[in-house]
Amino acid sequence: LIKEFYVHILATSRVDLTTKVKNSEIAFDESTLANILGIPREGPRGWNQRNWLINDNFDKEECVKLLFGENADFMQRMYTRNLSLHHRFLHRAVCTHILPKAGGFDEVTHMEAYTMYHLITGKKISVPYLIINHMHAIHDRENARLGYSNIITKILLFFKIDLTGKINHPFQSVDKLGKGTPGRMGFKKYKRLGTWILREEDSNRVVEDEGEAESTK
Repeated sequence: LIKEFYVHILATSRVDLTTKVKNSEIAFDESTLANILGIPREGPRGWNQRNWLINDNFDKEECVKLLFGENADFMQRMYTRNLSLHHRFLHRAVCTHILPKAGGFDEVTHMEAYTMYHLITGKKISVPYLIINHMHAIHDRENARLGYSNIITKILLFFKIDLTGKINHPFQSVDKLGKGTPGRMGFKKYKRLGTWILREEDSNRVVEDEGEAESTK
Protein backbone atom coordinates (compact mmCIF):
# COMPACT_ATOMS: atom_id res chain seq x y z
CA LEU A 1 0.00 0.00 0.00
CA ILE A 2 2.90 2.35 0.66
CA LYS A 3 4.18 1.86 -2.89
CA GLU A 4 0.68 2.29 -4.29
CA PHE A 5 0.29 5.52 -2.33
CA TYR A 6 3.42 7.01 -3.93
CA VAL A 7 2.92 5.63 -7.45
CA HIS A 8 -0.47 7.30 -7.84
CA ILE A 9 0.44 10.74 -6.50
CA LEU A 10 -0.76 13.38 -8.96
CA ALA A 11 1.39 16.35 -9.96
CA THR A 12 -0.81 18.94 -8.27
CA SER A 13 0.13 22.01 -6.26
CA ARG A 14 2.54 21.55 -3.37
CA VAL A 15 0.01 22.70 -0.78
CA ASP A 16 -2.03 19.51 -1.07
CA LEU A 17 -1.69 15.91 -2.20
CA THR A 18 -3.95 13.63 -4.23
CA THR A 19 -3.37 9.92 -4.76
CA LYS A 20 -5.27 6.65 -5.07
CA VAL A 21 -5.05 3.47 -3.00
CA LYS A 22 -7.18 0.37 -3.65
CA ASN A 23 -9.13 2.36 -6.27
CA SER A 24 -10.14 4.92 -3.64
CA GLU A 25 -9.09 8.54 -4.13
CA ILE A 26 -7.29 10.21 -1.25
CA ALA A 27 -6.91 13.98 -1.18
CA PHE A 28 -5.70 16.12 1.70
CA ASP A 29 -4.06 19.45 2.44
CA GLU A 30 -1.87 20.53 5.34
CA SER A 31 -4.91 21.31 7.50
CA THR A 32 -6.27 17.77 7.09
CA LEU A 33 -2.84 16.23 7.64
CA ALA A 34 -2.35 18.29 10.79
CA ASN A 35 -5.68 16.98 12.05
CA ILE A 36 -4.74 13.37 11.22
CA LEU A 37 -1.39 13.63 13.02
CA GLY A 38 -2.64 15.81 15.86
CA ILE A 39 0.05 18.47 15.33
CA PRO A 40 -0.11 22.25 14.70
CA ARG A 41 0.36 23.79 11.26
CA GLU A 42 1.15 27.38 12.17
CA GLY A 43 4.28 29.04 10.89
CA PRO A 44 5.86 30.11 7.60
CA ARG A 45 5.62 27.87 4.55
CA GLY A 46 8.52 27.38 2.23
CA TRP A 47 10.18 24.66 0.17
CA ASN A 48 13.35 24.60 -1.92
CA GLN A 49 15.43 21.47 -2.42
CA ARG A 50 18.30 23.13 -4.27
CA ASN A 51 18.96 26.47 -2.56
CA TRP A 52 18.28 28.44 0.59
CA LEU A 53 14.72 29.57 1.11
CA ILE A 54 14.07 33.27 0.67
CA ASN A 55 11.81 34.20 3.53
CA ASP A 56 11.33 37.44 5.47
CA ASN A 57 11.30 35.45 8.70
CA PHE A 58 14.43 33.41 7.93
CA ASP A 59 18.09 34.49 7.87
CA LYS A 60 20.35 31.85 6.31
CA GLU A 61 23.50 33.34 7.84
CA GLU A 62 21.97 33.27 11.31
CA CYS A 63 20.89 29.67 10.70
CA VAL A 64 24.38 28.50 9.71
CA LYS A 65 26.06 30.29 12.61
CA LEU A 66 23.57 28.80 15.05
CA LEU A 67 24.23 25.28 13.80
CA PHE A 68 27.95 25.41 12.97
CA GLY A 69 29.42 28.34 14.91
CA GLU A 70 30.18 32.00 14.35
CA ASN A 71 32.93 31.37 11.79
CA ALA A 72 30.81 29.13 9.54
CA ASP A 73 30.27 30.18 5.92
CA PHE A 74 26.73 29.76 4.58
CA MET A 75 28.15 29.44 1.05
CA GLN A 76 29.94 26.19 1.91
CA ARG A 77 28.46 22.69 2.05
CA MET A 78 27.26 21.63 5.48
CA TYR A 79 28.32 18.37 7.14
CA THR A 80 27.17 16.65 10.33
CA ARG A 81 30.77 16.17 11.49
CA ASN A 82 30.83 19.92 12.17
CA LEU A 83 27.69 19.81 14.34
CA SER A 84 27.66 19.47 18.12
CA LEU A 85 26.40 16.17 19.55
CA HIS A 86 22.97 17.63 20.36
CA HIS A 87 22.56 19.21 16.93
CA ARG A 88 23.81 16.04 15.27
CA PHE A 89 21.19 14.00 17.10
CA LEU A 90 18.51 16.53 16.10
CA HIS A 91 19.62 16.23 12.47
CA ARG A 92 19.20 12.45 12.64
CA ALA A 93 15.69 12.93 14.08
CA VAL A 94 14.76 15.35 11.27
CA CYS A 95 16.11 12.93 8.64
CA THR A 96 14.22 10.05 10.22
CA HIS A 97 10.79 11.49 10.96
CA ILE A 98 10.25 14.87 9.26
CA LEU A 99 12.29 14.67 6.05
CA PRO A 100 13.20 10.95 5.86
CA LYS A 101 15.94 9.77 3.52
CA ALA A 102 17.63 6.46 2.82
CA GLY A 103 21.17 7.57 3.61
CA GLY A 104 23.60 10.41 3.16
CA PHE A 105 23.41 11.48 6.79
CA ASP A 106 26.88 13.03 6.52
CA GLU A 107 25.57 16.06 4.62
CA VAL A 108 23.08 18.61 5.93
CA THR A 109 20.76 19.92 3.21
CA HIS A 110 19.29 23.41 3.11
CA MET A 111 15.83 22.14 4.04
CA GLU A 112 17.21 20.08 6.92
CA ALA A 113 19.11 23.09 8.25
CA TYR A 114 16.01 25.27 7.79
CA THR A 115 13.91 22.79 9.78
CA MET A 116 16.52 22.40 12.52
CA TYR A 117 16.82 26.17 12.87
CA HIS A 118 13.11 26.52 13.60
CA LEU A 119 13.10 23.62 16.06
CA ILE A 120 16.12 24.97 17.97
CA THR A 121 14.91 28.57 18.15
CA GLY A 122 11.32 27.61 18.90
CA LYS A 123 10.03 29.53 15.89
CA LYS A 124 6.85 28.07 14.44
CA ILE A 125 7.05 25.97 11.30
CA SER A 126 4.35 24.02 9.45
CA VAL A 127 5.56 20.42 9.62
CA PRO A 128 2.49 19.13 7.68
CA TYR A 129 3.49 21.44 4.82
CA LEU A 130 7.02 20.01 4.87
CA ILE A 131 5.71 16.44 4.86
CA ILE A 132 3.40 17.03 1.88
CA ASN A 133 6.20 18.63 -0.14
CA HIS A 134 8.64 15.87 0.78
CA MET A 135 6.09 13.24 -0.28
CA HIS A 136 5.87 14.95 -3.68
CA ALA A 137 9.69 15.00 -3.84
CA ILE A 138 9.87 11.26 -3.07
CA HIS A 139 7.36 10.59 -5.85
CA ASP A 140 9.42 12.63 -8.34
CA ARG A 141 12.72 10.96 -7.45
CA GLU A 142 13.93 7.67 -8.93
CA ASN A 143 14.86 4.90 -6.50
CA ALA A 144 13.87 7.04 -3.53
CA ARG A 145 13.26 5.57 -0.11
CA LEU A 146 9.50 5.37 0.45
CA GLY A 147 9.37 7.13 3.80
CA TYR A 148 6.51 7.98 6.17
CA SER A 149 5.15 4.42 6.37
CA ASN A 150 3.59 5.05 9.79
CA ILE A 151 2.15 8.42 8.76
CA ILE A 152 0.73 6.94 5.55
CA THR A 153 -0.90 4.18 7.61
CA LYS A 154 -2.64 6.87 9.68
CA ILE A 155 -3.74 8.63 6.49
CA LEU A 156 -5.18 5.41 5.06
CA LEU A 157 -7.04 4.70 8.29
CA PHE A 158 -8.43 8.26 8.31
CA PHE A 159 -9.83 7.75 4.81
CA LYS A 160 -11.15 4.30 5.81
CA ILE A 161 -8.95 2.33 3.41
CA ASP A 162 -9.12 -1.41 4.11
CA LEU A 163 -5.75 -2.62 5.38
CA THR A 164 -6.81 -6.26 5.72
CA GLY A 165 -4.15 -8.73 4.68
CA LYS A 166 -1.43 -6.11 4.46
CA ILE A 167 1.80 -6.44 6.39
CA ASN A 168 2.75 -3.62 8.71
CA HIS A 169 6.01 -1.78 8.10
CA PRO A 170 7.88 -1.80 11.42
CA PHE A 171 10.67 0.65 12.08
CA GLN A 172 14.07 -0.45 10.80
CA SER A 173 17.04 -0.12 13.15
CA VAL A 174 18.15 3.06 11.37
CA ASP A 175 14.70 4.58 11.98
CA LYS A 176 14.85 4.15 15.74
CA LEU A 177 16.28 6.85 17.97
CA GLY A 178 17.73 5.40 21.15
CA LYS A 179 20.91 4.43 22.96
CA GLY A 180 22.48 3.06 19.78
CA THR A 181 21.88 6.21 17.72
CA PRO A 182 25.00 8.17 18.82
CA GLY A 183 27.15 5.16 17.87
CA ARG A 184 25.64 5.06 14.38
CA MET A 185 26.32 8.79 14.12
CA GLY A 186 30.06 8.30 14.67
CA PHE A 187 30.28 8.98 18.41
CA LYS A 188 31.81 6.88 21.19
CA LYS A 189 31.15 6.98 24.94
CA TYR A 190 34.15 8.47 26.78
CA LYS A 191 33.88 6.53 30.04
CA ARG A 192 36.19 8.70 32.09
CA LEU A 193 33.99 11.79 31.73
CA GLY A 194 30.73 10.03 30.90
CA THR A 195 30.33 12.06 27.70
CA TRP A 196 30.12 11.26 23.99
CA ILE A 197 32.96 12.21 21.63
CA LEU A 198 33.65 11.65 17.94
CA ARG A 199 35.46 8.37 17.26
CA GLU A 200 38.30 10.16 15.47
CA GLU A 201 38.90 12.18 18.64
CA ASP A 202 39.02 9.05 20.78
CA SER A 203 42.63 8.18 19.91
CA ASN A 204 43.73 11.69 20.89
CA ARG A 205 41.96 11.37 24.24
CA VAL A 206 43.68 8.03 24.88
CA VAL A 207 47.09 9.59 24.21
CA GLU A 208 46.28 12.48 26.56
CA ASP A 209 45.13 10.10 29.29
CA GLU A 210 48.30 8.03 28.97
CA GLY A 211 50.36 11.20 29.20
CA GLU A 212 48.54 12.28 32.35
CA ALA A 213 48.99 8.82 33.85
CA GLU A 214 52.74 8.95 33.21
CA SER A 215 53.05 12.38 34.79
CA THR A 216 51.35 11.24 38.00
CA LYS A 217 53.74 8.34 38.53
